[in-house]
Amino acid sequence: MKTPILVFLSLLAASHAALATDADKQLAHGEKLHNSHCVKCHTDQVYTRDNRFVKTLNALGKQVRRCKDNTGATWFDDDTDAVVRFLNTRYYKF
Repeated sequence: MKTPILVFLSLLAASHAALATDADKQLAHGEKLHNSHCVKCHTDQVYTRDNRFVKTLNALGKQVRRCKDNTGATWFDDDTDAVVRFLNTRYYKF
């Protein structure tokens, strides 16, 4: 009777590890896109300055999309989301 519980726990642990890997991959992808596009226009000081105007996660997403559109970056929505996740994880922490 304990076997189904062990199987369930094993599957749960494996799925958790897979999710962590996917999150890590998305974060690394966002960092790569950021480093190849965003730093062409500004340094990371724009994220850390005292008078930054991005104050929410929603505002961060809008700003990343605005920058993407202004630079002509050909990102998919997943790419934009990865950059937002990277910036939030590294700088904003909303």
